[in-house]
Amino acid sequence: MTKAFPREEVYSLTDQIRRASRSVGANIAEAWQKRRYPAHFVSKLSDADGE
Repeated sequence: MTKAFPREEVYSLTDQIRRASRSVGANIAEAWQKRRYPAHFVSKLSDADGE
């Protein structure tokens, strides 16, 4: 997939994809910890979806 990126942006875009993919898992884990509070749970899942 990264072969289609513009040459001058390959490293920054690849880094951004890696950071976002880690953030998704962290947001889901954090949402699970807050599952007792429905609004916070939904908010964290929305954050994960946004990543």
